[in-house]
Amino acid sequence: MKLMLHKESNMPLYEQIYMQIVQRVQGGILKAGEQLPSLRTVAGDLQVSLLTVRKAYKLLETKGYVFIQPGKGVYVRGKRKITAKPEDPYEWQRSLPVHVARSQYLMNRQKKYYDFSQAVLFPRLLPTQFLADEMKEVINRNQMLLATYGPVQGDEELRAEITKYLKDHQGLTVNPSDLLITSGVQQGIDLIAQTLLKPGDTVMVESPCYGAAIDVFMNKGMNVISIELDEEGIRSDVVEAICQKKKPALLYINPSFHNPTGTLMSVQRRRELVDLAEMYHFFIIEDDSFGEIYFDDLTLPPPVKQFDKSGHVIYLKGFSKTLAPGVRVAAVAAEGPVFDWLYGVKALMDIGSPLLTQKAMIPFLKTNRMKNHLEKLRTALQIRRDMTVEILSSLTTAAFTIPKGGFNLWVGLPDSIHSLVLLNEAKKQNISFLPGSACFVHDPEHQYIRISYSLLSDKDLQIGMKKLCEVMRDVQDKHSPYPFKS
Repeated sequence: MKLMLHKESNMPLYEQIYMQIVQRVQGGILKAGEQLPSLRTVAGDLQVSLLTVRKAYKLLETKGYVFIQPGKGVYVRGKRKITAKPEDPYEWQRSLPVHVARSQYLMNRQKKYYDFSQAVLFPRLLPTQFLADEMKEVINRNQMLLATYGPVQGDEELRAEITKYLKDHQGLTVNPSDLLITSGVQQGIDLIAQTLLKPGDTVMVESPCYGAAIDVFMNKGMNVISIELDEEGIRSDVVEAICQKKKPALLYINPSFHNPTGTLMSVQRRRELVDLAEMYHFFIIEDDSFGEIYFDDLTLPPPVKQFDKSGHVIYLKGFSKTLAPGVRVAAVAAEGPVFDWLYGVKALMDIGSPLLTQKAMIPFLKTNRMKNHLEKLRTALQIRRDMTVEILSSLTTAAFTIPKGGFNLWVGLPDSIHSLVLLNEAKKQNISFLPGSACFVHDPEHQYIRISYSLLSDKDLQIGMKKLCEVMRDVQDKHSPYPFKS
């Protein structure tokens, strides 16, 4: 269990130990029944006092995350047996240091039939057949593609088409030479973090935030600071207050139909963030994964990148959400020396993204197919959003704001419902969703869940949502005790 302390942080050391263990429990890295290292072992590894570790463990016990067996040790709370079976061939691995601080994907590894946990499109809404046929054609025309590494920067023709696409659909002007193709937005986030950040650097994120972005920053040892949202997006006044006290290296934002809340950042707030980045010299990662999915004939604000004149905003545009999850193509737009740095690290990562999938996308972007596809997609998803809202509205205790775009609905639960209790009961009905705790850096909040209405068919969405509402009613009636008190 590898822990990292930031001694320059304002957070006390025992709280840092506590939070990192909590994140491992919440993320499923530490399983129920697993034994934590001894006080002496943790104190020696981190070079802190026994008292510091004892305070952290005591807080874990008080909050209900662990229980202590006198003379035997400290164990993660749960129903599993404390000791591993003697015949367990993997027992030796338990003594090794684990360098993963958290991973939201461990929370929902077993997908259920009524799956509201993934912000992924229903397969029949995707142009899968066209892309499959195009891949066959690409191979037939040039079989040597399979024997060729793609350029580190990405296919030149694809970069040119993405440039046109961004101009037509986002109103964003970029140069093809300033684009770097990655295997999805997630690789782009990791690439930027690996290039620009070192352990202990301060990174600002929205609260709540896209959980997999938190995973990247926490696992690289960053000092992650959460900044609350309001109806206009991340609060720029709080960002400035942080900048006056610290020297942040990076701000991560998801401004257009924010994941998980669906918030659309205002134009004024976008301008303010760029002004702050210029004033305090930090980078902004703009994750634009959902920008094209707007409803009700909304006029979309320009990307934050559009206001950037000096290379402070690194823009990420993904096509997995809207076009083909299996293709895993995204583009990173950056200017100045930072582009060369990103290029160099990308070369170390993979020597270039797969060329076949890049080539297969080009005909779709070149023609009106993408425009027509997005129009149909917006209509289909708006119907799903409206259906989800209508069914959920039958629960007077569920609080939510109707999103103007994107794939997700952020739902606040009454105090009597703990999201992990609800998830356990929902799974019995073959239902899954994302607990809101995956979207917070510190002190996970358990009175929220994210419902993604994008993955199921209309029929299954309707059935699944009605079942979930019934589960929520049952759990509230029972006033289930929390498995982890917080």
